[in-house]
Amino acid sequence: MTDTSGRGVDLSQARGAQEPLSRRGKLLIITIMADITLPSSLLQPRDENEADTLLSVLGRIHDERGHFRHITEQGLQAEIAANENEEESSDTDEDEDSAEVDGAEGKDRREQLWTARAEMRQHVDSARNEALIALDFVSLLLSKDAPKQAELTMSPHLKQFIKPGTLAMDVWHNVQPDKEQQKLDDTIARSWRMQSLQASADSLLGAATRLEKNVRRETHYWEQVLSVSDKGWSISRLPRERHNLGVRFGFLEALGEFRDRGLAALRSDEDGNVLLDKGMGNNSKVLRVRIQKGDTIIGVSQMPDTSADSESALEARIRHARDSLYEEELFHEIIRESRSLASYGVDMRESIIRLPTRLSPTASLSASETHEVLIDLLPLTDIETKPREKQSEDAWAQAIALALRLFLSYTHRERLVRRSELPQPMSSAKRDTPVASIMRPVLTLLQHRTVLADISTYLQRIHKTLDAASVEASIETAPFDPALLRSAETIDALMQRGLTPIHSRLKVSLKVPHLSEALEYGIEVRTSISPPAFGSAMLVTSPIGLSRVEIPDIQELQDYLNTAIANALGQGIINKLTGWTLNDRCGVLGKANSNDKIGIEVHAGEDSAHDGFILRTPKDRFEWKAQDEMKQNGFWETVKQEVWNGA
Repeated sequence: MTDTSGRGVDLSQARGAQEPLSRRGKLLIITIMADITLPSSLLQPRDENEADTLLSVLGRIHDERGHFRHITEQGLQAEIAANENEEESSDTDEDEDSAEVDGAEGKDRREQLWTARAEMRQHVDSARNEALIALDFVSLLLSKDAPKQAELTMSPHLKQFIKPGTLAMDVWHNVQPDKEQQKLDDTIARSWRMQSLQASADSLLGAATRLEKNVRRETHYWEQVLSVSDKGWSISRLPRERHNLGVRFGFLEALGEFRDRGLAALRSDEDGNVLLDKGMGNNSKVLRVRIQKGDTIIGVSQMPDTSADSESALEARIRHARDSLYEEELFHEIIRESRSLASYGVDMRESIIRLPTRLSPTASLSASETHEVLIDLLPLTDIETKPREKQSEDAWAQAIALALRLFLSYTHRERLVRRSELPQPMSSAKRDTPVASIMRPVLTLLQHRTVLADISTYLQRIHKTLDAASVEASIETAPFDPALLRSAETIDALMQRGLTPIHSRLKVSLKVPHLSEALEYGIEVRTSISPPAFGSAMLVTSPIGLSRVEIPDIQELQDYLNTAIANALGQGIINKLTGWTLNDRCGVLGKANSNDKIGIEVHAGEDSAHDGFILRTPKDRFEWKAQDEMKQNGFWETVKQEVWNGA
């Protein structure tokens, strides 16, 4: 035995004069040592530097009971008997709670002992396994030189898988170092280190160069992005690419396809230049409006001049992409609307939409005199760069193009207003997208302008005819200046006036000798192609006969005014005749109880070569033509000589 200081101790000598411990005394010491609760850490394998487990136990015994010389067999037996008597004389009247606690502590102690026992067995098994493995290794190593002895200690498992003599050992004598080789090795190692250091330096320089290039590229990229943002373009992250930025140049109220195309990614090339995604802005398109008379183009809308761009390349491409997207959407909306306007003569042939300038054909117009508005979409690259000569209808073609663009913008505004309102109740029925009214107002303008031009031409011809007959007359035409172009304070008011019927007024004044005031015929033209009225209607106010007459056709208007002027002149003739009556339907004067008739005919409007004025008396026929240069007596002078004096 050893004490805590590591010195060996002989129990028989430690007892001095007392008699040596018997076998029973030794068992008592072992029993007492077993009663001492050893921590589980003592059962764990320890490093070589830690104290031996038995030494630790002996140290604890020395601390608790003193030196071993004071331990005798009689003392140990007395202590055991005292413990047994103390247990037997323990209070049997303890509370049930204390008994339960003691039972729980005993149970915990047993569990700890069983756990410690399991841990100890586990470590013993592990040590035994490692010892057997070491024995197999040594046996296999010795099997090369002493196979019979080695096989006695080899395990059957090792014999089954590895043949004896497979593993052997040899003794090498120390070799004297070669200084030359060592010097060479040092030189090679130094060279490798220098090469590695040089490679590291080159790598660092390359990384610094790449970093500088990346910084320069990023700086250039963000300068362009900030420049675009400062110009008012909306910059945001892409919905499906959160790590990329995009520019919003489209219109949120556009249809789905064009709304999605209104956002493009701002990507960077190797030099940091910003590129629009998918080549946007390169293949821009523009809406072209042309006015055709017969087979001749007499008016073309203005095309954008791409050579005079003062913007940067990126800003110009964004603007071209926006304009092109807007023009494509406009052409798409026009195609959709043209399907509902086929009854008005709107059709599409060879990717060109054709709009008639008059809704009702006129028989007097030949194919070479008919006007059409042609609308198509063409790339900017197809535009002729050389300047062209101005044509007579260029202003009207440009006005139509601007009107189409304004009405699409107004359509976007209406969609925004509808989207801001309370939504309609949910329904399973599919809601169709309403067709925008873009060409309908333009058709109204074209029809109204054409009707005004026809009426003005007719009034000028009839004025020339009356002037040839020396009949005093005056006309007031209405140049095409629709109300939508005047006093519109807001864009909404301007567009609303374009969607409402258009009104214009004209007037014809005729001087009759016996009347103090001239006879005035007013013509109010109203044009609309929206329900409930379609086309143009002329409301004529007359001082003779019916006060107000609505005429739907220009040819009927000409016939009506020809007859009305003849009746007005007949009223001037019959004023100085007795017994004569006027048939206001045909401008013929008849005498009671006689076949004598006086007829007045006004021909104007059908063909300028036949424009004229005819007076039929019972005795003769007089005619004045607008194109005759020969001077003759006027109408009233002829009436005075042939009718009034003859009566």
